[in-house]
Amino acid sequence: MTVEEVIKLLESGGWRQTNDDESCRQFKHDTKTGAVTLSGQLEMVLPIGVLRTLRRHAQLEEEI
Repeated sequence: MTVEEVIKLLESGGWRQTNDDESCRQFKHDTKTGAVTLSGQLEMVLPIGVLRTLRRHAQLEEEI
């Protein structure tokens, strides 16, 4: 899964990007606590361990 696909998944889950930095993106949710940070270029493929950690931090029910 690429960084671009993860961004679309986060946005569909109600997360919104709070900064406009190309190298490191931070997302916040209106009802969930904490923030999710995602780094890398849009076409970069993320390792499975990073995806699992991201899923846990974002509290996503959908499998990544």
